[in-house]
Amino acid sequence: MHHSFRLHHYAAWLIAIFFLPMAQAQTTMDAVLHPLIGQIWDTRGQQSVTMNDIERQLPAARHVLLGEVHDNSAHHRLRHDLIAALVRNGQKPAIAMEQFDREQQAALDHAIATSPRDAERIRTGSGFNSQGWHWPDYAPIISLALDAGLPLVAANLSRDQAFRIATSNAAAVLGNQAVTALGLDQPLPQAAQRKLERIIDDGHCGKAPAKILPGMIAAQRARDAVMAQILQRHAARGVVLIAGNGHVRRDFGVPHYLQAHTAPENIIAVGFIEVQSGLTAPGEYYDAASPEYDYIVFTARMAREDPCANISFKPRQPMAQP
Repeated sequence: MHHSFRLHHYAAWLIAIFFLPMAQAQTTMDAVLHPLIGQIWDTRGQQSVTMNDIERQLPAARHVLLGEVHDNSAHHRLRHDLIAALVRNGQKPAIAMEQFDREQQAALDHAIATSPRDAERIRTGSGFNSQGWHWPDYAPIISLALDAGLPLVAANLSRDQAFRIATSNAAAVLGNQAVTALGLDQPLPQAAQRKLERIIDDGHCGKAPAKILPGMIAAQRARDAVMAQILQRHAARGVVLIAGNGHVRRDFGVPHYLQAHTAPENIIAVGFIEVQSGLTAPGEYYDAASPEYDYIVFTARMAREDPCANISFKPRQPMAQP
């Protein structure tokens, strides 16, 4: 996988865990046409496929993981269409979302119970973090879930807990029993560990003090393990995860923790990837020996400021639970 591709895509993802939310990207870079825009690549079949091909595969999976670059509206629209296809097929999966912390589940349930078709009520009643997430991108998926009677599931570890894990350790924050149940007491496979270490370093522009990187890795692993545990609770009816591309990766993301509880074929991971200038072959975007995603949906790249331009390593105070 190309180095600049990793850096571009993961800098914003990682910085956002511990630092203030980044500005919303506003426009799509259309000036230069890219041959991969609009293409979908089956990483295992090594061939182009269509969205209809993916739609036909999804109903057989217990866990459908749909990635995103958080500020790319095209990714949100495409995922909405995939979920709508599942509903048309008669499926009623739970919709688990990174955008809600697990501590918000009770408030989310109450908001749904009192206003079952009112997405705006979900935003205000659940304590949705509109500063960190762009509500208009997620509202259509939430409205679709409400209209179809699909459960909404808060899937994320809170930013406060992630921060505390990064500055202490998972056992101190979650407890030894939870660490064992989540699988965090087991190391990642060596190749996956090396990838995660490299991506964490790249994602902080190579500027993060070495002493804080293990904490960053611990926090990222905890987020993925918690999401996997929550997804597993809904496996019987089927569940769709809405989360960043980093979380849906098979090598060290949520699927890694799910595989202790289910067969690999029960998981489908779809990465929604922005094209990069000069990278025009699908194979330049993933590791062919161990694909991070089952399918890659290529889209245009959003215009945004360079996340490395003003990076600072003065971590914010732990954020209060919304």
